[in-house]
Amino acid sequence: MGRRGLLRGGGGLVTAGLLSSINRALAIPAERRSGTLEDVEHVVVLMQENRSFDHYFGHLNGVRGVGDRHPVRSPDGTPVWSQGRAKPEEGRVLPFQLRTHVTSAQCVLDLDHNWAPTHAAINAGWNDQWPRHKTDMTMGYYTREDIPYHYALADAFTVCDHYFCSTPTQTHPNRFYLMTGTVDGEGVGGGPVLDNVDWVDRAFYPEVPGPFNWTTYPERLEAAGVSWQVYQQGLSPSDVENGNFGTNVLLNFRNYVEAPEGSPLFQRAMTKRTLDTLKQDVLADRLPQVSWLLPPAAYSEHPRWTPGYGATYIARVLNALTANPEVWAKTVLLVMYDENDGYFDHMPPPQPPTPVLPGKSTVDTRGEIHDRLTPYEPKRYKADLLPYGLGPRVPMLALSPWSTGGFVCSEVFDHTSVLRFIEARFGVRETNITPWRRSVCGDLTSAFDFSRKQGLKGNLPDTADYRSKTDLSCKLPNPAVPAQSSVSDIGEQEKGHRPARPLPYVLTVNEVDGPAGFCTLQFLNEGTTGACFYVYQELSEEKPRRYTVGAGASLQDQWPVPAGEMLRLMVIGPNGFARYFHRKGRSVVGISVVDQAEAGAIVVKLTNRTNRPQTVQMHDNAYGLAKRTVVLPARGVRQEQVMLAKSDHWYDLTVSVDAEPGVTSRFAGHVETGRPSITDPALGKPVLHA
Repeated sequence: MGRRGLLRGGGGLVTAGLLSSINRALAIPAERRSGTLEDVEHVVVLMQENRSFDHYFGHLNGVRGVGDRHPVRSPDGTPVWSQGRAKPEEGRVLPFQLRTHVTSAQCVLDLDHNWAPTHAAINAGWNDQWPRHKTDMTMGYYTREDIPYHYALADAFTVCDHYFCSTPTQTHPNRFYLMTGTVDGEGVGGGPVLDNVDWVDRAFYPEVPGPFNWTTYPERLEAAGVSWQVYQQGLSPSDVENGNFGTNVLLNFRNYVEAPEGSPLFQRAMTKRTLDTLKQDVLADRLPQVSWLLPPAAYSEHPRWTPGYGATYIARVLNALTANPEVWAKTVLLVMYDENDGYFDHMPPPQPPTPVLPGKSTVDTRGEIHDRLTPYEPKRYKADLLPYGLGPRVPMLALSPWSTGGFVCSEVFDHTSVLRFIEARFGVRETNITPWRRSVCGDLTSAFDFSRKQGLKGNLPDTADYRSKTDLSCKLPNPAVPAQSSVSDIGEQEKGHRPARPLPYVLTVNEVDGPAGFCTLQFLNEGTTGACFYVYQELSEEKPRRYTVGAGASLQDQWPVPAGEMLRLMVIGPNGFARYFHRKGRSVVGISVVDQAEAGAIVVKLTNRTNRPQTVQMHDNAYGLAKRTVVLPARGVRQEQVMLAKSDHWYDLTVSVDAEPGVTSRFAGHVETGRPSITDPALGKPVLHA
């Protein structure tokens, strides 16, 4: 049956069939034996194609989307939502809805997603050059009415809103990270790989010298006796209905290309294993411990292929995995997207400092800087000293009996996190993953609650007319970029918060004493995983600095304060962590903030550096906390505890001193208590003012 026939046929796969796949999965409780990760017996990985997080989920309630209250700003102070158009003389463009009910927006085409243009769009962290390098269509997004099934999955299970693609370029390098943990950044096995390659039929680069020879993760599983399988409708990259869209990157490795037909590598990676085979394996209770699913082009969601067809494929996968409730009760299905195509995402990806991108790292960045030629394309890819990753955010959904309930997990992840999850469960380490990536990208376990068992009932949107609208959408007029952008184009994020998973972050950034004429910041990480920060000098052309602070580590850096002018620094980190320091010199009052996890509070320490009293104002910006006025005696020190229970431990506090007009310190973020919480209740309207 063709893809249109599949959508038209009989019982309505996008209506009752899609809904039942979710409802059935929700209703099956976990098989709880130990109440730990050890209860997982099967990990299934489905990587779809080419969608950014904001493009799909930027308007979903509770996630860090268009309602982010701390967007980065261009050097002129313009928030990231307002971007200069591809033709600068045409002004600026805001995100705009791809309205699938009145246009053929389900069928939008792909945009440029190569290495150099994507780095150029990110623009060293300013993140303000997307239309110039991707066309104005980059700002298009969907909402719940456009992709209801994807939103229903997020409502039912867990969405990860800090999941980034591994590298800011095309499909194959990102799938190399998924299957091998690397693109061979140090060039020891035929890499580095920065573009799509296909050694078998030379479709991309005929001059590729030969198959790559570094070890892949399936080989490590095979050596360790962990069962695995690649499921694919066929081996043809060009058969849009029954091929694999060229996404089986294992075919670029010597050990697979030269594998005998009867060998495990050949049988598990280079044979046709359809979704019907997957369902048969589930029913027969022979699902491997680890499975990778490769969709045909028509169902991959790669633009021009539609989200609607992707929904049918995901539903078929869920139907197959839930066909045997005893198997689903022990299974985790991870659904993510390989890269963002050319579609905009507002969060600058965490990246290490390099010789051309300033900053510091307490973590070894070896293997993360593109400092060598690409053998098969030396003219196109110079040793540009840009970071291999991370790339822009992409959607990621964790589907399992341990991840129901519409949770959000805001730990930083990338595609190597999938390997880390498998590592954590089955004990097979992927040595290709760099120290930097291991430090800053989690292992996905924080997205799950393995202590829970009970199944849930679904609470799903009505998708009764979704099938017919998806089927017809490609016949509608083409979508167009608004000629004149308005605030109404970007819209508002859906109202309401979501439950949030506990995170491993305990982060502090404060001004500390340093050289005269400088603002000195200290970055302290008391959490259990590494963290990345960007620091922006507002209203300045200076490149943003990036900092990686490993677990238990700290570092400092200084910024010169311009004589007679205000220095404005903005610091951003994971999960809404933000700091703003406006300084004209050494402040008369030292101000620092630390988390107090056990009390669910922050403590503001105030130190009067002068010989006369100073009056300090503490003002809440978002969560309804009472204003405080603190009078510090000469040389006095006060510690003000701010309880955060009413805001579920979210805070946004500006501290100022009456004697220094305009000199302020602003502290925003979330105190992690080790327990589930809620997402930021202050998310909502986009910040559009300078």
